[in-house]
Amino acid sequence: MSQIKQTLLLNNNAMLLHSCDSLFVTHQLRNQNIRPHFPFLESIFEELLKRLNVESSITFRGIETKHHFLPGYYDYAFSFVSSGGNKVIQWQILDETDSYNILKVKQQLSHEKEAFLGRNPSNYGR
Repeated sequence: MSQIKQTLLLNNNAMLLHSCDSLFVTHQLRNQNIRPHFPFLESIFEELLKRLNVESSITFRGIETKHHFLPGYYDYAFSFVSSGGNKVIQWQILDETDSYNILKVKQQLSHEKEAFLGRNPSNYGR
């Protein structure tokens, strides 16, 4: 499975400075605060800034998005990087939709197998 990753650069006010646009187009968001467009980012941003001052990087795995431009499951990795002599936030969005969908199917089959262990299959429809 090939993974697609998009990298965005944000300032400390969540203004979009740059994006490689490999998953979704961001030209309409450039030089804007993008927090209102990403509820997950909005919910963690202030705490993220505090934690990044202590930790070198922070990753959130299996984030489900329902944006029309970004449906699926993604891993988000945040870190501080230097860009043009300034410290900015690098946000990497890694498309893990296929991997997480496969995992969901495996987990569902495992749960069903465990739930129906020792039961008579003829009673399943009752």
